Amino acid sequence: SQELMKQQKYVSNATVLVLGAGTGVEAQAAALLGAKKVIATDINPLSLQLLEYGAQRIDTIGSDVVEAKYFDLFSSDPLPEHNILVAADTLYNAELAKQVGHRLHEAIIRSFEDGQTPTKIIVTDSQKFHGTNFLEEQEMIDLNAIFQEGKWKPLQWEVEALNNFCGSGVLIDDDQTYDVDVRVIRWGWDDN
Repeated sequence: SQELMKQQKYVSNATVLVLGAGTGVEAQAAALLGAKKVIATDINPLSLQLLEYGAQRIDTIGSDVVEAKYFDLFSSDPLPEHNILVAADTLYNAELAKQVGHRLHEAIIRSFEDGQTPTKIIVTDSQKFHGTNFLEEQEMIDLNAIFQEGKWKPLQWEVEALNNFCGSGVLIDDDQTYDVDVRVIRWGWDDN
């Protein structure tokens, strides 16, 4: 959600797709930042119910802005139409990370093929589980080669320190305050 806040001018009036939205922190942030539509996807029906419940309780979010939608990253279904794609802390294992990378590839290639402004991408990963660097997959290597030929910034991880972060995670039961290094991919914004 902090990454979305940095890009508020792009989020306003955009369609934001959140992969693995969980209970909807990033979806709610996008809606509060003025997104025209937020499609928050997950495979867990309870997470989707909680996401909808939370979004409906915020007075400043219109009732039709956030759509909680079942979407399996491993399906053959195409990604819903969007301008901005967010995947925040979804890289729990190598197979899932590879599929997230495949879906980023799909989104970027589709936007180029359709002659649209390239999809803007935000991927964050605070857990950094072993084997989750999908940029090492061949389709991502090939995509980065195309970007370099076309003078586009390649997809790459940047590391950002979050100090005094208050939250929980997969390995932390209760909210705690701690320092964490987060790896982030930002692509398609002003610096491309």
